[in-house]
Amino acid sequence: MKNFLEINTKKISYYKYGDGDPVILLHGITSSSNTWKELIDDLSKKRTVYTIDFRGHGNSDNFSSYMWSDFSKDILFFIEKIIKKPLDLIGHSLGACIASEVAALSRYDVKNLILEDPPFFHAKRVGVEGVSKRFSYNLSLAKSSNSMENIYKKLSENTKLSKVRNLDTIAENLSNLDYKVLEETIDGSALSNFNPLEIFENISNVRTLLIVGDEKKTGQVIIQEEIEIMKQKINNLHIEKLDCGHNIHDEKLNDFKNLVLEFLN
Repeated sequence: MKNFLEINTKKISYYKYGDGDPVILLHGITSSSNTWKELIDDLSKKRTVYTIDFRGHGNSDNFSSYMWSDFSKDILFFIEKIIKKPLDLIGHSLGACIASEVAALSRYDVKNLILEDPPFFHAKRVGVEGVSKRFSYNLSLAKSSNSMENIYKKLSENTKLSKVRNLDTIAENLSNLDYKVLEETIDGSALSNFNPLEIFENISNVRTLLIVGDEKKTGQVIIQEEIEIMKQKINNLHIEKLDCGHNIHDEKLNDFKNLVLEFLN
């Protein structure tokens, strides 16, 4: 069931499933809560599962700012208002970075933290040009049309994307996206006060599972050198590598699902 939480007259959309100890699922940039639909059935058998649309994504309202710290503050507010007790966090890409910052800042204990291919250092490593190259096509689609049908047509005509799984979901998400999310990410302003090293220090004792894909297939979202930094800073870090691209929970659904369920067991 779709619900809304109001933040300064703006609405954040979320869904609630199942019963048990709470776990929040946080999606990646340009995506939405619908990315988790194939994980929810199994996870909600033992847990209360919350999926949230970040501001400017999915069914949430557009906001005036899309700094990563804004996303984190929204989730912290959600925990204070809706959950009010210890919880687990699972995040993909941007959602993994936000999950880690929330774990570092929340006054409620995060018992388990699952991070799927987090771009902790990617923007700094590749610079504005590299980030722009990664997101320029999605930005052009989100900026030129808010019609899911038109975006789907353009995606399906793109020879590099025509065989991509869940193309209709990608089109839906881009049609709902506030393109300013990508603009602020590309120019770097969204990440201006995001400090992964400080976050690692603050989550050093949180039980953490890092799931990464193959560097060559993910576009080097996170590289081995950066994983080594995490290993040095986070005491209770478990690492799993799968032979796939960046969208691990989609490309390797069963493997991802098994890793998550076993880690949270």
